[in-house]
Amino acid sequence: MESNQNMTTTTQQEGTQQTAGTAQQADQGQQSEKLFTQADVDRIVGNRLARMKQDLETSDTYRRERDEARRELENYKNSAFLKEKGVKADDMDYVSFKASQLIDDKTDFRQAAEKFLKDNPRFTGVGYRVISTGKADGGSGNSGAEDAAIRKAMGLKG
Repeated sequence: MESNQNMTTTTQQEGTQQTAGTAQQADQGQQSEKLFTQADVDRIVGNRLARMKQDLETSDTYRRERDEARRELENYKNSAFLKEKGVKADDMDYVSFKASQLIDDKTDFRQAAEKFLKDNPRFTGVGYRVISTGKADGGSGNSGAEDAAIRKAMGLKG
């Protein structure tokens, strides 16, 4: 029994020594790692957040500039289209505004402008023209047949 007791004591001592050795190694491992204070962590996190915020602001700036450039290009294309359709320079903004109100998921600017100009031909400069056929002395110079044809074309009687 004594030998069993000695063996148990020896095993317990060896186990205690191993545990103590492992604890010392762990202490040495922690000492070799760099420890940060709360102030260090706050400073590091603050610097990283500042860099992220600056990157975000820069990307927002680029995004705004890109969107503005796209709008300018689209406005240029729309103006060129309206010029092709014969819209007068004075009416360009108004026609563009009215056409933009007609835009939806199924209708783009060109389709909306064409529809608006079809309903409002006076903005294209092609609507109607006044032609003087009178004489310089103030007389009409038109015969009765010409007057009748004009009245009929205008939808008037008589």
